[in-house]
Amino acid sequence: MKKIDVGFLKKIPIFLELSDDKLEMIKNIIKEKTVETESVIIKEGTKGTEMFILLDGEVEVSKTLLLKISGRGMNQGDKSLIRLTGNDYAFFGEMALFVENADRSASVIAKSRCVLAIIEQEDFFKLTESDHEIGYHVLKIIVKIISNRLDKTSKDVLKLTTALSLALER
Repeated sequence: MKKIDVGFLKKIPIFLELSDDKLEMIKNIIKEKTVETESVIIKEGTKGTEMFILLDGEVEVSKTLLLKISGRGMNQGDKSLIRLTGNDYAFFGEMALFVENADRSASVIAKSRCVLAIIEQEDFFKLTESDHEIGYHVLKIIVKIISNRLDKTSKDVLKLTTALSLALER
C-alpha cells in the first residue's frame, strides 16, 4: 500500500504545482479510511463535503442513465464510465472541496478492498485561508481539469446529437 508522504502527493495531478512544504501541509489534513468490496464511496445525487484519493484497491465510477426497454417503457440503469486503481494516482469528489453541499455527479463503488485518503472541505478551507498559495495552485489545476472535462462532454454531446438526428431521419 502507498504511504501518504510528500513524494506520493507530488504524483496526484491536483497537487503538481505545490512545493514540498505545501504538500506537507496537505498531508497533515488527510485522513485514511479502508472500505470493503462493493462499498459505496460516493452515491450520485447525494451531497458531499470531501475529496478522495485512491491509495490502494480498485473502484468503478458510474452514472445513472434512463434506458428505454423495448416494449416495457423506461428503466434506470447504471453505466460504468471508468475503473481506477491505486496505481492511477486517482482522485474523485474534488468539486466538494469548492462547492458547499455539492451534489455528487457520479457514483463510486469499491470493486475490491480499498484504502482511501480523504480531504474534508472544512479542513481544506482552513488550510487555504491560512495559506492562499495552496488554494491558488490547487484551484488553477482544478479549473484546467474541469475545462478539459467540459470540452470532452461538449464533443460527446455533439456526437450523440448528430447520431440521434441521423437515426430519427430514417
